[in-house]
Amino acid sequence: MDANLIKNSEDILRIRQTAQKLEAVKGVIGLLFMAAKNHTMYPENHAIYQESLQAVVSRLEPFLKKYGDLRLDVEKDQLLFEDETVYQDDPKRDKLAYPLFRDGIQWMEFQPGIDLWEISELIKILNQYRMLQEEPKGDLVTALWEKDLPHIQYVATDVLWKAETVKDFSFFSLTGDEKQDADGHGVKDTSSRETTGVEETMDDDRQDTAGTSEGKDAGGDMALSAMDRTIWEMTQEELQRLEEMVAEEETQSSTEDVLDVLWLILSTQDEPEDYAIVLDFIKEEFKATLAQGEFQIALDFLASLKKTYQSSRTEKPWARPLLRQFFVDIADPQVLGVVKDVLPSLDKQRADQVGVFRKLFLSLPPVSIAALAPMLMEKLSASLERQLMEIIGSLAKKDTKPLEQLLDRPEEALVKKLVYIIGHINDEKPVQILIRMTNHPSGRVRLEALKALERRNKNMIKELFHLVNDPVLTIRRMMWSHLEQYKNKETGDLILDYLQQKKILYRDDQQILSCFKTLGCCGTPGSIPFLGQTLLGQGWDFSSERSLRRQGAALALLELNAQEARDILKKASKSLLPSVRSAYQKALKDHQ
Repeated sequence: MDANLIKNSEDILRIRQTAQKLEAVKGVIGLLFMAAKNHTMYPENHAIYQESLQAVVSRLEPFLKKYGDLRLDVEKDQLLFEDETVYQDDPKRDKLAYPLFRDGIQWMEFQPGIDLWEISELIKILNQYRMLQEEPKGDLVTALWEKDLPHIQYVATDVLWKAETVKDFSFFSLTGDEKQDADGHGVKDTSSRETTGVEETMDDDRQDTAGTSEGKDAGGDMALSAMDRTIWEMTQEELQRLEEMVAEEETQSSTEDVLDVLWLILSTQDEPEDYAIVLDFIKEEFKATLAQGEFQIALDFLASLKKTYQSSRTEKPWARPLLRQFFVDIADPQVLGVVKDVLPSLDKQRADQVGVFRKLFLSLPPVSIAALAPMLMEKLSASLERQLMEIIGSLAKKDTKPLEQLLDRPEEALVKKLVYIIGHINDEKPVQILIRMTNHPSGRVRLEALKALERRNKNMIKELFHLVNDPVLTIRRMMWSHLEQYKNKETGDLILDYLQQKKILYRDDQQILSCFKTLGCCGTPGSIPFLGQTLLGQGWDFSSERSLRRQGAALALLELNAQEARDILKKASKSLLPSVRSAYQKALKDHQ
């Protein structure tokens, strides 16, 4: 095997593991940010704040257990994890990285065993020192040192404001339009005052003088309270957006990046053996994508791979059979079967997500029916089940064989649904399948097959005639109704043989009478001798079945409307045998 390919394979695994770690860290930071917001809007013992605290710990503990310490390196406007950016300050929102950087925190580390109260204390400190105060009482580093949180470690350095010109003026803004002095007189907080404060940081002597004089003039009342909750007030739109951002971080999948890397690696392979190995990696990653319900990622990737297939016609013709086999392999139940676990949640998603699901599976080859069909046995909503059945039907139109192979499965409910799907495919092959299914052991399946064939309005008397003896009454009656639609010699001959050979297995009154009446409607001349013998013969037999057969024979002769038939009926009307006369009279009444 190509050594480069082995190296690529190892890189893929490493990339995937790193991506998963990064997404986990982003999730922790997102929840920490939300908990800090909630702390400013709700009392400390409020259920919402407590739940947000618990969410941080619940996300953090599994990470620490799996990977060990979580160390965040602090830069001016971002937090790094293993040299990768996992948080970036947004100028339009409250900042998390800059206050840490401003107060000299170089890195902060969360360690296994961390408790809820430690996270709560950290949030209090972050909120207290997030905004720069005009007359600060302590700083973030000092507060952390005083609390001595056992499972939160950090390293800090002394920071002098004169070491860097401050350009982010938002940290010096006061929250109200006006502040009240000790005498109750309003004093405006102007932007020029803020600018003066910034300029003073660039000159030690000037800063000291201005700071002293301002303190005297304002009487100390101009200092911004770090706990002023108006700083943190959020609009409903901001709160909703924050929740959406955290949700995105929590649900974001690392598989998309891995698939992109795999696609790039695939495009560089020039040997069939190596190409096939990379495709195996892609298959496993594709499976993981489906397991996470990332149908859009899977759909987009397949679209890219199909473009690769088209371009390989001239660039790499040897790759085309490998790619064709790949599309078959990803349709295997071992791959697609993972979708079963995410189907129930699909109902709760937006309509466009269901549309993506549909597009994805319609793009797969018909062999995927073997994986999709068993999902019909899951507890699905009516709308989702219909979508799934339509997908299976569309795939079966391309090739019915995968669907046909499932019809021997023992699950009656599943087979019934599959027969229903076949019944809506307009082709000759489905007709042959449906005829075969009229011999299925399940009465429900046979009935579904017969209904599907009935919808085709096609003469299939010879193929379906065996159903006149079906043990299910509904099927028998449907079959006789079907026979009456095709009154011809072929039908008449089949019924005549059926009656002559006494093949009636289920002797209900309606079936026997329908049988004779349909025979007469077919106008089969050769049936008259048989009907005459049935009506006039064996007058001494008074059994109920014999009486029904006499009545049926009379009905058939009335339908024939031939002279020979009328002669027989005349004899019956004048017969000395009460059973014969009675049969004629009942038939005449039914015929009128």
